Amino acid sequence: MRLLYLWIRAALWHPIRSGTALFWLLCGKRLRAANRFSVLIEDERYRYEKWLQKHARLSEGERREIRDEIAAGSLDIVPIVLLCAVPHNTPVPLLRRTITSLAEQFYEGWVLHLVPAGPAFELDQRDPRVQVSSAAEVACALGDAAYVGWLKPGDELAEHALYLCAKQMQTRPALIYSDEDQINRKLARRHSHFKPGWNYELLKACDYIGGLSLLRGDYIPADIADIASWKARYGLLLALGAAFGRGDVQHIPAVLYHRYVSRFIGANAVRPASHGINHEEMLRAHVLGADKHTKADVEIADFGHIRARFSVPSPGPLVSLIIPTRDMHRLTRNCVTSILQKSEYRNFEILIVNNDSRQPRMLRYLQNINTHENVRVIDYPGPFNYSAINNFAVGEAKGDYIGLINNDTEVITPGWLGEMLAQAMRPNVGAVGAKLLYGDKRIQHAGVYTGMGGLAGHGHRMLKASRPGYFFRAHLSQYVSAVTAACLVVNREKFLEVGGLDEVAFKVAFNDVDLCLKLQAAGYDNLYHPHAVLFHFESKSRGKDLKGEKRARYLREAGALKAKWGTDVEVDRYFNKNLSLSREDFVL
Repeated sequence: MRLLYLWIRAALWHPIRSGTALFWLLCGKRLRAANRFSVLIEDERYRYEKWLQKHARLSEGERREIRDEIAAGSLDIVPIVLLCAVPHNTPVPLLRRTITSLAEQFYEGWVLHLVPAGPAFELDQRDPRVQVSSAAEVACALGDAAYVGWLKPGDELAEHALYLCAKQMQTRPALIYSDEDQINRKLARRHSHFKPGWNYELLKACDYIGGLSLLRGDYIPADIADIASWKARYGLLLALGAAFGRGDVQHIPAVLYHRYVSRFIGANAVRPASHGINHEEMLRAHVLGADKHTKADVEIADFGHIRARFSVPSPGPLVSLIIPTRDMHRLTRNCVTSILQKSEYRNFEILIVNNDSRQPRMLRYLQNINTHENVRVIDYPGPFNYSAINNFAVGEAKGDYIGLINNDTEVITPGWLGEMLAQAMRPNVGAVGAKLLYGDKRIQHAGVYTGMGGLAGHGHRMLKASRPGYFFRAHLSQYVSAVTAACLVVNREKFLEVGGLDEVAFKVAFNDVDLCLKLQAAGYDNLYHPHAVLFHFESKSRGKDLKGEKRARYLREAGALKAKWGTDVEVDRYFNKNLSLSREDFVL
């Protein structure tokens, strides 16, 4: 009855979207149907309240197990975690909330240094682990700390926060961090931030690490000034993070940090400005200043974020843009024309791969466009095999960089190719993907996350491009496990190093996901770059995988992806196990 009630309510409020959800459900696209229907019947507050009912507090049995484990001596209980907080005219009751949450920790090996930013104050505090210190005294104490962390006065830790961190400390990671939410004076909790695993590219775009970040003490320079400040914390993460490997950082996917707010401020909490940080100053000092050989600058991006913009050296390398097609004259013409007329970066060739086109209009177009100095038409006869077609074209390409382009895309931002090429030229980067929009300006692609629907899904699919998405991630450059080959740029040598696209197991579907996962397994980072924007009229050129042999082939390729990469059992490193894998909009 409840489901019927919810459906009727949603149908009355949003009849078009409800009808669209029903259509996709009848077509067998349950993930897309869930995206459209679920958002109509639940809001973030309701979902998180339900989640808190199950996960907010430990049971007495869990508490007893933790105490028994500590009593057994499996953890090294000595004061090795040095925590810093900088009170600035902070009301004493707020400060006591922070101190009380520390006093209630199962793990007792911590010391809190309060470094007043305003007038000195007296604190009636009997716990010797809580000290009012100067910045110089904190610097002197660093030598005794195995890990250093930062708190803001008024913020609180879950009672098992430092215990879970201490368990991670046994393997000596460089950095430990957790998920967080917001808490107000009435102890109501909202706006959970379930963070991805270590993602240095995202860290440069915003301070997503946030609260409860513990940095190993021997990484901190001895001469650092003002170590206690939030600014120093973010500067250290930027300066040191570039050298951290995937195994050097441990993310605990649990809400262990509660950020105090006088009023709830939603996803804006992740923006650097909300932490009192001059983001531009941080990028110039710790990112751009560290690499004297890279031509880059900072600029204001979407939603007021500051981003580092890298430039392609002059002369830049040749990029071979590969566009497979079979007929579809209008789509192909619009795609090619938009590239030729709008692209600011000009050192490219377009390889149109003709896969048995028959329509006279299309054949005339191919004959005419083949005379353009930047375009070559090459034939690949036979059944449609996307992987084989593109691998063949790579063999014919002259460029050092390869662009895989669907014929149902059109350029929006003139700088798209230069933006993507500049990222693909970085030594650590594998495949680079663009932000792709449907014709109605909703997001079609903002990075691919494995595990969604048991396979792989597009994060933020169907989000309006004018909306921020989950903590702005739809609009921030970041590492992802995969990007779509509808618009993908990769170094040719890296493409060949991992064997290109799989022509046998993934003839049509999931070949881009497989390619990206092979690049990731080879040690490269795949990157979603939202500052290159194109339209993508998805699958218009070959239709949907819904019926007959197409559906059977799709199911075979889906099974191959699960068997090879375990997408139905593994959680994407850039996702979070607390978020739903049955939807693409980052909800619980």
